[in-house]
Amino acid sequence: MAVSINTFFLLLCLMMVAIFFLFKPMHIETFEHNDTAMLELKAFKLYDIGTEGLRMMLQGSFGKRYEDRYEVYDINYTSQANHEQQSMAAKVAVYQKNILYLSGDVLYKKGADFMFKSDEARYDESLHTATTTESFELQNSEGTFRGYELQYNSEANTVQAKNVHAVYHLSKAH
Repeated sequence: MAVSINTFFLLLCLMMVAIFFLFKPMHIETFEHNDTAMLELKAFKLYDIGTEGLRMMLQGSFGKRYEDRYEVYDINYTSQANHEQQSMAAKVAVYQKNILYLSGDVLYKKGADFMFKSDEARYDESLHTATTTESFELQNSEGTFRGYELQYNSEANTVQAKNVHAVYHLSKAH
């Protein structure tokens, strides 16, 4: 049985068209490699010790260093600035361009009698300000304060907030 050349090319073209329509190319997912962590740490503690003693301690359960930022999980940060201890703790922290973004069970303490809690906070190192846009609870030697949108300047020891409810501690006058 002889097949003409026209029939052969017609069958070949039909097979190619069938392959073109019936077989789909594989979709291979590509990833951007510019946001890869340069360093990863697990269950770590970092200390900065100077001639006057411990200046800073940072610990976390997991940390990543990227080209433009640091990410730390279960952060606990303590520094000794101007002979007064300052500490911050949260579930997640991102440090970028001298600003520390904290989220999840944020706890900020300064000295022996100043502390505030919130679900999120932002600390600007250059301005020495801690801010939160959500609700907060602040405790100091004067009482307990609850409100929204806290702005605290740790250098000037000034506090601003909205919708504040306060419970003052009054001492008896002798």
